[in-house]
Amino acid sequence: MEYVYYKDAKGNFGDDLNAWLWPKFFGPHDPGADTAFVGIGSILCHNSPLFQPLAGKRKIVFGTGVRLTYKTFSFNDTWDVRFLRGPLSAAYFNHQHEHIADAAYALGLTADFERLRHTPKKYKISVIPYFRSLDYVNWPAICRQLGFHFISPGAEKGIEHTLEEIAASELVIAEAMHGAIIADILRVPWSRFVLSTPVTEGSGVSGFKWMDWQQSVQQVRTDTTHIKLFRKSFLHGWLKNLSGNRVNAEFLVRNVLKNELMEQLRGIRHFALSEDSVLDSINNRMHEKVAELKEQINKVAYDRGTTIV
Repeated sequence: MEYVYYKDAKGNFGDDLNAWLWPKFFGPHDPGADTAFVGIGSILCHNSPLFQPLAGKRKIVFGTGVRLTYKTFSFNDTWDVRFLRGPLSAAYFNHQHEHIADAAYALGLTADFERLRHTPKKYKISVIPYFRSLDYVNWPAICRQLGFHFISPGAEKGIEHTLEEIAASELVIAEAMHGAIIADILRVPWSRFVLSTPVTEGSGVSGFKWMDWQQSVQQVRTDTTHIKLFRKSFLHGWLKNLSGNRVNAEFLVRNVLKNELMEQLRGIRHFALSEDSVLDSINNRMHEKVAELKEQINKVAYDRGTTIV
């Protein structure tokens, strides 16, 4: 099976979960396979470069979400849709395909889950920004000043380490959606904040994917903390010229952003968590989908006389 997902050069925890999670169920990544597996990510969109090399391959959709663009996206007969992430993705395709939840909830079916679930708590509050927000402020320094624990969305120490860091937190404040999703799976209450995603991802994309997931776990009425992203503009050059290059507008902008960010994060009081019964239902349905696909993979492997998953 070829596992298809977005890969950022610097790493992104949510996307990179794919390479860690799916081989546990369906065997190792095989770029030469005639079947592609599309799992975690908001990547169902028109003219995606991820799918262009896969034109002739069978493509299995397993809990993937829609990414809104100005052009519509349609499945053809090379696509095998097992389930979509949430009700908004299902509505996009006129409810022709069922939805369960984000594919990352398959973590609850792994042999690692119970160990992760019972990780001793080390951090009162952890913060996980969106990976593209790392360029705007010094997150480790801000978290130290707040007395919070910083978890990098780049997962530089590996996916399992990041999972353990989330599990070791009593509360999670996340701009990275999969920071909140993994917290929810591991029964860690979470709160969402917004900083760079309206600019770096697009407000339509970010809002759609979060609501798609939140509706799937029945957590729609939740607070979101919005921090305005101050950016350099014509003011930067104007101030430099006016001051004879002595005033750095970029420094001023970053300082304003840092102060606003700290004030807003410090003020977060409301955290969400899906009901245990909702999580049990997701796990049961996810288990059925995993078992069904594994059985089909095993049958194909048996017919070919190759190793069975």
